[in-house]
Amino acid sequence: MAKARQKPSGKWEIGLRHPDLPNGRKYFTFDSQEEAEAYARTWNLNKAAGLQIPQELTETDSGYANIRLARVFGEWEQSGYAAPSQHLTLSTVTREVGGIRLVDASYRWLQGYIQWLKVEKQLTPQTIRQRVQAIGRSIDEYLRNHPGLAIQNPAKLLPKGYSIYSDIDAKLVKAAGGEVKQNVARDRRLHPGEEEKIVKVLSGYERPDRPRGLQLKGGTALRTLYWLIVNTGLRLKEAATLKRWQIDFDSKVIKAQNSKQWRGRVAHRDVPMTPFVHEVLTEYMETRAMLPGAWFFPFMEEDGVEDYSRVSQRLSFRFRIAFEYMDIVDLKEHDLRHEATCRWLEMKDASGNFLFRLEEVNRIMGWAPGSVMAQRYASFRGTDMAAKLWPTAGGPGASYGAASGV
Repeated sequence: MAKARQKPSGKWEIGLRHPDLPNGRKYFTFDSQEEAEAYARTWNLNKAAGLQIPQELTETDSGYANIRLARVFGEWEQSGYAAPSQHLTLSTVTREVGGIRLVDASYRWLQGYIQWLKVEKQLTPQTIRQRVQAIGRSIDEYLRNHPGLAIQNPAKLLPKGYSIYSDIDAKLVKAAGGEVKQNVARDRRLHPGEEEKIVKVLSGYERPDRPRGLQLKGGTALRTLYWLIVNTGLRLKEAATLKRWQIDFDSKVIKAQNSKQWRGRVAHRDVPMTPFVHEVLTEYMETRAMLPGAWFFPFMEEDGVEDYSRVSQRLSFRFRIAFEYMDIVDLKEHDLRHEATCRWLEMKDASGNFLFRLEEVNRIMGWAPGSVMAQRYASFRGTDMAAKLWPTAGGPGASYGAASGV
């Protein structure tokens, strides 16, 4: 086996032989001696097995000039490491810049592409970041598999905040008659009286001025689903795809299957049931007999359902129609998860002490230890905080004001 040697730059180089290579030999550069020798061992095994070497290695360095980004994106998508949610983004960037040569994908080019996404496409900063991240990860993977390429990944050179519209970007957008886009952070909780309206319409209520109410397929299933999500914080997929065995009424725990997993990994977390949720699910069980392996809700068994994506569309639509029917403005199904987070954080025992620590809430909601997601989802109402300072006469707030001189 060829022996790796250290270059003056500190990198490690190894020369490998093959009759199909230009001049019968090609040199590869690595960060460490271990990486160089490991690559050589893999090379020799493939050679001994009679496997054909990749075509790009048989080309001279000038052959890399013809490699297009479409090929780079395709290799990342087929590598098995790209998240399923990134496949659609990869298809989009392939249509937009797939014809660009890899050697031309410079920092200046990427700057121009980002400005085009802002001025011409008028995308939000989050959508722009998704495009750039897909490009950056694709190039990273390609360079890892082709260590001989002396090309820099332009996505790693971008400054912080590159996706935010600068003053120049804003002027260009306005000159083109467009609108400057910004990220919209959801901070929506249920207002007083809205939960009563939601439960009312999900129970079959029809307005006098709009007699045609919501079509409730599955009886009380949609109302039970609402109560479950808003009082536990389960994601829509985690709640709608529950199996009977995942609900343990004796231990008062729901074994929710985490929907945020990569590459088919299956993991569950224990979500405690409040007495109210336990009562609601018990009542629902009386209306639907099922075996342990059966779906707890009937949504996955409806006509026309082939996979969960169809169920997600239907349930999101039904919740939206229910909210609009009761004149509840700017409320989405995912906002219920924000509401649930705040309920867990605000929950107190009989003595007035908070029941759960922040790390416990992270575990309930399915976030990693030390995650800041709980702080992001915590939408504390200003009216609730003001009520703590202005309680009824004789309450703790009154003594606070007297003692502090407020």
